[in-house]
Amino acid sequence: MLERWSGLLLIQSGREVEGTLAIERADAALDLLGLARPTLEGLLQELGLEGDDLAEA
Repeated sequence: MLERWSGLLLIQSGREVEGTLAIERADAALDLLGLARPTLEGLLQELGLEGDDLAEA
């Protein structure tokens, strides 16, 4: 899950290629294990942040 969240954050910060590769690796592992794919919105909620808070950081 951490790699998927890292990929989502990389994409958000403009590093699309690295982020996409991280998400693809993570999704394959999560699918194999039968786990849900976390979203960026879910991560922000876990951290108690809003979408706009990430843009300001």
